[in-house]
Amino acid sequence: MSGSETILEVSNLTKVYGRDLEIAGRRLGRRVVGAQDVSFSVRRGEIFGFLGPNGAGKTTTMRSILDYLHIQEGNITVFGMDHHRDALEIRRRIGYVPGDLSLYENFTGNELIDYYGGFRPVDPEYLDELRSVFRADLSLKIKALSSGNRQQVGLILALASKPDFLILDEPTSGLDPLMAANAHRLLKELKEEGRTIFLSSHDLAEVQEVCDRIGIIKEGRMILVEEIGSLVSKFLQNVKILFTTSEMPREEEFLALAPVISAERTGEREITLRLKEDVNPLLRLLSGYEIERLSIEDVTLEEIFLQYYE
Repeated sequence: MSGSETILEVSNLTKVYGRDLEIAGRRLGRRVVGAQDVSFSVRRGEIFGFLGPNGAGKTTTMRSILDYLHIQEGNITVFGMDHHRDALEIRRRIGYVPGDLSLYENFTGNELIDYYGGFRPVDPEYLDELRSVFRADLSLKIKALSSGNRQQVGLILALASKPDFLILDEPTSGLDPLMAANAHRLLKELKEEGRTIFLSSHDLAEVQEVCDRIGIIKEGRMILVEEIGSLVSKFLQNVKILFTTSEMPREEEFLALAPVISAERTGEREITLRLKEDVNPLLRLLSGYEIERLSIEDVTLEEIFLQYYE
């Protein structure tokens, strides 16, 4: 399978809720932009992370892809097919875990699996693996399960057919660390088989662990689409320098360097910096001094995310 093949293409997606309405001087309606000119693509065989705080437009975008919402502008194709005209065919090839997962409460987990199996073929060997990986008691009715166990049932239903494309909205919400780790392993294995995964999550450590690329949406607009490795390499943080003697540059000299965000003297011979992007100007400044120790910690995805949202 070609890793360059596009599975999902979103172009200039715009979705607006309501409208501004004023009658006799009273405001009775309000126009809310859920998504504005959102564009990105997802390639075959990758895990694409979709990030943004509540209200940023994540759910609007995901529900638009699935044709659960009518969009005002833009084009969306999945597997090269139009998301609206070919919605039924597309859904047959997609596994979906919504953020507001709701299951038939009077069914047992096993009954739900059998029921869903009537709509799409289930891989029996893979289903057995899923039953062993997740620990939810599938003989119990859904209403008797905890939220975490319900989430496990939702994941089993989404994965059982080994769909070509998975759309997952907070898939590990409510799972304990062991079950979350199991879910991550399964997603990575599906990726290795050439499956494609679109993952929205508030758990940025999870996104950093499993995703290849991310998109960040802010106030309905995409502000970044980039490979995680490339993104992290642009940000260096918590640079600690211990000089051999007390002879060291002044804080003002560090702050005069374009990549330095902040500089704080943390000891008689030590300074701590927050550094962004190119480290070479710092190294040139340090070349005239004797250094006992220098450490640079890679930024986490959470820290990058917060910088984009400041």
